[in-house]
Amino acid sequence: MLLIFQALEAILLRTASDLSHFSVVGMNIVQKLIRSYMKLIYAALYSENCKMSRGCLTLLSAMVAQGPDSARDVYSHFDFTNKYLPGLLKKGFKKGRTDVRMACIQFALSFLVAGDSALLAQVLELKDFIPDILRSEIKEDRVSTVNLLLSTLRTKLPSTVVKHSILSLVSMVLSPEEH
Repeated sequence: MLLIFQALEAILLRTASDLSHFSVVGMNIVQKLIRSYMKLIYAALYSENCKMSRGCLTLLSAMVAQGPDSARDVYSHFDFTNKYLPGLLKKGFKKGRTDVRMACIQFALSFLVAGDSALLAQVLELKDFIPDILRSEIKEDRVSTVNLLLSTLRTKLPSTVVKHSILSLVSMVLSPEEH
C-alpha cells in the first residue's frame, strides 16, 4: 500500500508542477481518493507504522498541492477533529526520527500554500491544527523545518497573525516548562 501511496504522490506532484497540462488527471485522482479511499487513507495515517503515516501525509500534501479546488476538497473531507491527529506531530519523534512530524507540518503548510484566501481563513480558524505545530516539539525541530514554517507563515498570513505566531513560537522555545 505504501508503494501505491508513493506512486500516486509522485504523479500528483508532477501534475501540480511541470506536467500542469495534465492537471485534470491530477484532479481526477484527488476526487477518486476522496470519494472512494478516505477510510483506507485514515487507517494508514493513524497506523502504528511510521513509514505508512509519513507516506499518507505526503500523499495528502500532494493532493492539496493540485491547487485551490483540490485543497478545498481535501479540507472539506478531512477530519481535523480526529483525536489522533495531534499525535502525528510526536509520532516517531522519540526514536530521533522527525520524518512524520515534518510530513505533518508540510501537510498543514500545503493548505496555506495552495489554498485561496477563503481556505486560508478556514484553516486558521481550526482550533488546534496550526497552533499544535507551534506547541509541540518545535524546539527539537531542525533549523530548516523552523525556517520553512516561519517563512511560509510570513508570506501567507496577515502581518498581525504572523507577529503573534512568531512571538508565541519564541516564547515556547525560550520557556518550554511554562507551556
